[in-house]
Amino acid sequence: MKQRFILFSETLKNHRANRFREECIKKNIEFEIINLYKLTLTDSDIIDENNQIITLNDKDVVWLLSNLTVGHFIARKLDSQKIKNWPNAGAVDFADKFLTNMFFSKIGIPTPKTVFINSYFIDNIVEKIGGFPCVIKKTVSTVGKFVEIVNNEKEAVAFIRDTFDKAKENVLPVNRLRFLFQEFIKEAAGTDYRVLCLNGEIIGAIKREAQEGFKSNVSLGGKATQVEVDEKLREYSQRIMKEGKLFYAGIDFIKKGDDYLAIEVNTSAQFEGFEKATGINVAGKIIEALLKK
Repeated sequence: MKQRFILFSETLKNHRANRFREECIKKNIEFEIINLYKLTLTDSDIIDENNQIITLNDKDVVWLLSNLTVGHFIARKLDSQKIKNWPNAGAVDFADKFLTNMFFSKIGIPTPKTVFINSYFIDNIVEKIGGFPCVIKKTVSTVGKFVEIVNNEKEAVAFIRDTFDKAKENVLPVNRLRFLFQEFIKEAAGTDYRVLCLNGEIIGAIKREAQEGFKSNVSLGGKATQVEVDEKLREYSQRIMKEGKLFYAGIDFIKKGDDYLAIEVNTSAQFEGFEKATGINVAGKIIEALLKK
């Protein structure tokens, strides 16, 4: 039976899907892509858009480029069936920025001061992280969306209300809408560091710099350059991977003085900018490591 690499994806057109397909062809591995938005989940089965039950075997490996809600349930089902997959159910909490921040604090990794927002009465909350200006984030989001600097209570409330309005347009009826405030590190605005890790090893690191504004995401036009992984970045990244039991992750840091502050763990990190900046074949490494998992 030929090995299959199965990609569950929200969209069928993205860089990771294309790169996984290319590497599977090179390795003579069957590649299959399944649209998450057209799945039906029952208590016992995963059913595709053609009303066919998706049958997996122990030679298959699965990668989830998924929305958090549906992907969580698929990962739990795959874990119970002993199917090699990533991100698995245990990695779900890292999709939430506040839960990730709690994790950093628990294991002694420096991170910006952060507070959960539980109402529109936010003056006292903001004081706990040093006041305005500060960063406001939707706790579950990707590629720099729903993250802004706010200078006062009015701007913060407007951000929250605007996010709720945009969520109404989502094709899914279920949205995890929660928010946090984070201290604004002025010296780090527009620059961060992405360390890419796989199967206990550090693949490499890039420095991302915004070309305008404060968001450095490559998908938003940020410039990526390869950097050396210094001793502190290595120590923090390895501790996060070990304590978080992470198979693959892009771990993001900002600098404050001579130290790094961890800000996010992306367990299905995009790697287009990383591959271009470093020349490292990330897709190939992922497939090889997942097959051996």
